[in-house]
Formats: sequence, structure tokens, C-alpha cells
Amino acid sequence: MRVGIIGGGITGLALTHALARRGVDSILFEGADDVGGVIRTSSHDGRVVELGPQRTRLSPPVRRLVDELELRDEILEARPGARLFIWARGRLRVVPTRPRGLLSGDLLSPAGRVRAALEPFTGGIRPGESVARYFRRKLGREAYARLFGPLVSATFGSDPETMPAARVLPMFLEPLGVKRSLLAAAQRREPDAAPPAFTFREGMGTLPRAIARRHAERVRVSAPVEEIRRSGRRFEIGFGGARPDSETVDHVAIATPAPAAADLLGHAAPAAADRLAGLRYHPVAVVPLEVESAPEGFGFQVALGERWRTRGVTWNASLFGRDGLCTAYLGGGLDPGAAAWDAARVERTAAEEYEAIHGVAAAPVCTARPRLPAYDGSWTALDGLDLPPGITLAAGYTGRLGISSRIAEAESVAENLAAHA
Repeated sequence: MRVGIIGGGITGLALTHALARRGVDSILFEGADDVGGVIRTSSHDGRVVELGPQRTRLSPPVRRLVDELELRDEILEARPGARLFIWARGRLRVVPTRPRGLLSGDLLSPAGRVRAALEPFTGGIRPGESVARYFRRKLGREAYARLFGPLVSATFGSDPETMPAARVLPMFLEPLGVKRSLLAAAQRREPDAAPPAFTFREGMGTLPRAIARRHAERVRVSAPVEEIRRSGRRFEIGFGGARPDSETVDHVAIATPAPAAADLLGHAAPAAADRLAGLRYHPVAVVPLEVESAPEGFGFQVALGERWRTRGVTWNASLFGRDGLCTAYLGGGLDPGAAAWDAARVERTAAEEYEAIHGVAAAPVCTARPRLPAYDGSWTALDGLDLPPGITLAAGYTGRLGISSRIAEAESVAENLAAHA
């Protein structure tokens, strides 16, 4: 079997590596002149600047990949004991890691704590309810607005009011061991159960570049795929670029965003292409900031209903010792208008709000605008999606976002393909 992989983001690259480990031949096509997709690492005055994901977790799939690529010495772990914060009611407040902290800390009012304590007596996900309605029903409006709404929105870059609970929440809750009660699962979970957060000394771009170097003979950049056509029992992948050509493969794995996947499937699977074309995405404005100082911790998210247009900030300076750099986020599903501003307004807002919240100077470095799956009602188009035999989808919209989840899905797809091979 020979597998053609379209898309050089982390999913396609991890799939390339996983297939090679299993002895399955593959060829990857990436239209850009570099790999990585939304993982983008740049530099500013010799310092690492992340324009996409700032970190990931050293989960088992990630750890295995890091070790096989011999990157363990390049890891930069988050400082021990780092905490996440929420901006609510005029100041930063610690995100509790245990139910006791939620029910006794200062994030919620006394009435809000009493309402949240009733959560174990509520039921599970109901048909047709949104993610926002689920959390309000389970824990009350205050706990949703000040904790769960901001955290879910930050995880998915979307608006919980538009996200179907039955489709989205299993991705969010099952890794935490939640069956019916959120508080009961949090109480059972060990405080240090989460793998450590980390980045690389030279940034997250280290990972996709290392995979591309390891499998250089399997990776083609500056080779945008223009069409997929069936050729007997096989598929012909036509690509452009400086040296346009075609490759014949036995199986096609599409690891691109949904709009690009829809374009590619227009000939081979027009009905599936129409469904994929309807999936909505949200732009997020990522603004690296040069700051005088940053508090100790991961950073903060902003409670719903607060006046700030900034949705959150990662304190890279304290978390990873990034020499006075932090990263602000605006837009997303909660505030799509902000991501549409011109770069000057986005950067000015991010810097001014950082200064207002922290009381120290901040200067914007640049702006990036990745687009993230909305995970909203348009995602019902994936129900019953029918693909021709020999074509597989493997991208952010087919599972959960996040580097760890993308690597895990790539391993699963590789295992299935190897079994058929």
C-alpha cells in the first residue's frame, strides 16, 4: 500500500511518521513552502515568538513521538506549580483544580458556590442542548460565566452558545473521566494527573520541522494538490508548484482544513464536498507582546461579560522564561468582530489592555490570524458523511483540536491503514 497524505500540518506529519514506523509507504503534499500548518514559530530580536499554539502536554502519544525524534533534550517544561487565572470582578482569580477550591474560593459569590454544589444531583447531556446551556444547568449561570464558559471557549476558540453539547462535550469531558457529575470526576482525579505542559527551546515549530527532516524523502513542500481522481482501484493526485506532476497512490488521507478538503473532493466525492464546504471556522487574532513583566503562571482567560476585548493571555515570560514576551488572543467565536479589525487596531487593543490589567508597559510585535473550527451547529454536516473507499479525513474538524489530540488521531489512522495494508 502507498498512502498519499494531503496537508503538512501536525496531523499529516504525525501520520507520515506513524506509517513509516509501521512499514507503510507514504508521500505527503504541502502547498506552502514550509510545514507546520497552524504551528508557526518566528523570532523577534533573537527571541522565540509563537504565532500559533504556545505549548502542549507531554501525553503518551506526544512523549513517544518526541523520543523517537530524539527531541527530549530540546524540551522546555512549564515551571512547576504554574496556575491558570480568570479575570473576573475586577481582578485575576486562581482557577481551582479541585471542587473544594471552586466551592470555597473567591471565584464565585456565596450564592454561586451554593448553586455549583448542587451539580452532582443534575443529569448528563440532554439532546439538543448547547454547551453553554449544559454548564448553566449543571453549575449555574455564575460558574458558567466565570469559569467553564471561558475555559471551553479558550479550548475550542468558539462560542459555547452555538456548540452542540452532544457532539462537543465528549471530546472535552471524557479525557477528564466525567460520566455524569463534573465535580465527582474532579474529586476522583489526582491533582498531578495531567501530563506536564511544555514547549521546545526553539519553539513549537521544532516538532513539525523535525518530522519533515526525518522523513524528507516522503515530504514535498511547495506542491499544492489540485485534484484527486480515481484511477482504477487507485487514486491519482495531481499537484502544482514549480514542478507540477502527479502521483498514484492506493489510499488518500486528507489532513487539510474543511474548505480545502471540500475543494479536493469536488470530483471524487461531490456530496461529501458539499457538506464539508458548509463547516464554519472562526478567526483568532494572536498578538505576541513585548512586556516589562508578567505574573507567575500560565496566564489568564477573561470571564464572560467583562469589558475587555482580549479573551486571554499566555504569560510566556514567566511560564517558559521567554525574555519578556507574552501572547494575547482576541476574536474567536465569542468576539468575531475583533478578529476582523486591521492589524494596527488589534495590536493597539492587545497592548493597551495588557497595560490596564497588569499595570506595566506592553508593545505589540506582530499579528497572526489562524482560523479554527467553530464546532457549532454546522458540524452536524459530518453526521453520516459518506466518503468513497480509499479516502480518509484526518484533521482538526474530525476530532479535538490540540497537538496531543492530533498526534493521537494520526496514530489511530495509521493503525487502521496498516491493518488494511
